[in-house]
Amino acid sequence: MQFKIQVVVEDHHGETLTEDVLTLDKSVDGKSLLGLSLLESKLVLKQLQKTIVNQQADHYTWAHRCCPSCHKKRRIKGSSDIQYRTLFGIVTLSNKRLYHCQCEASAAKTFSVLNEWVPEHNSPELQYIETKWASLMPYGLTVDLLKDVLPINESLDAETVRRHLHKTAQRQDEALRDQPRFISGCQNDWARLPRPDKPLTVGIDGGYVRDCQSRKTNFEVIVAKSFSKTKAPKRLGFVQTLDAKPQRRLMKLLRDQGMQENQQITFLSEGADNVRDLQFLMHPESEHILDWFHVTMRLTVLRQFAKGVCHTDPDTGEELLNKLDSAKWSLWHGNVDQGLDRLDDCYWLCDDTELRYSKRRKLVRHLSDMITYIRNNAHLITNYGEKYRYGETITTAFVESTVNEVVAKRMVKKQQMQWSRQGAHYLLQTRTAVLNGELRDHFERRYPEMSSDTNSASFQEPVKMAA
Repeated sequence: MQFKIQVVVEDHHGETLTEDVLTLDKSVDGKSLLGLSLLESKLVLKQLQKTIVNQQADHYTWAHRCCPSCHKKRRIKGSSDIQYRTLFGIVTLSNKRLYHCQCEASAAKTFSVLNEWVPEHNSPELQYIETKWASLMPYGLTVDLLKDVLPINESLDAETVRRHLHKTAQRQDEALRDQPRFISGCQNDWARLPRPDKPLTVGIDGGYVRDCQSRKTNFEVIVAKSFSKTKAPKRLGFVQTLDAKPQRRLMKLLRDQGMQENQQITFLSEGADNVRDLQFLMHPESEHILDWFHVTMRLTVLRQFAKGVCHTDPDTGEELLNKLDSAKWSLWHGNVDQGLDRLDDCYWLCDDTELRYSKRRKLVRHLSDMITYIRNNAHLITNYGEKYRYGETITTAFVESTVNEVVAKRMVKKQQMQWSRQGAHYLLQTRTAVLNGELRDHFERRYPEMSSDTNSASFQEPVKMAA
């Protein structure tokens, strides 16, 4: 059997043009594949795309041949071929170069018609699909996937996909320039606002990625997650050394989640200076809490040392364990002064040179670090026990999972992949946009035709004829 595929083009004047696209020979002996094969479907899409794009380009060229002021035909200087890259292959287009009309005020004498319509020579849909899947899987696997299911350009490689992703991330960063760092208005303005939604909880934490320039070192990326009981969570990530004003990024995250100026926000962080400074001065209705998980994790390490002391110095070890438990109990109930007193007692117990514990100096160093950590973050320590009984969030465990979701799963922590700071920063922008469901919106804002084509496209079912 032969199947002939044709395209019937009808313009706005009612004139029609029929163009043959492809002819398929299909056997009915029961030994061949039923329906279209993957290769045949790719060929159909490729030829159909070629026909449609060429027809659109031709009509656009001749529609702009006449001067919009005097309606005279512009003279043609020449023609050159350009390659327009799409999801269904590369289409070669004839790009006419026209002279500007004498009635037009223009510094240039000539212009290329199609360059105004397709300046990048890449389909927005192609860039969107490349960026979306490259944000979720390695660049090489993204190329393999696209080549398996689409009649994509065979010369497409991982480097091209990486460049397209970086360009998208740069545009995302450019959109932050007009984003405020803090909320605006005064208390009187906020009082007139409607009743806010449930409080927002924002957790901020850091993760580490191997540096490709210095293979034995890592650099830190900051990851945050915001959630409430009524709205879907939002994520963000960035390399702090490349982001001069991260507050703009965090403010945009909260705005996208519907934050009002009079809404309560709880910030949870690990207490590091670079993470702690990000959340301050952003919102007057915010509460800042030191993450209990990081506090108890440090105390757990100290308890392991104390158990070792019990083997060499039983009496001192038991006293050390009791004082550490007392310090933990005090910090759990928000009594910072009493907790510091107990930690100081632990420090002086372990500073005794007569102790036989082999790791005494290491234990003393950890106790000193713990005391400094609590003192620096004393203003962030709250009554964790009371908040826990009321069902409020006191740990950044949800952010720990976000670090794994945003950083580890894509940057292949187990395989110790190496990244440049810029490459990691750009990937974090597009990956969080994909996880937040915002990447399509970003492309539609830049390319309005993506949304208009989806909304205005109409599909008609073919009329079934009676046998």
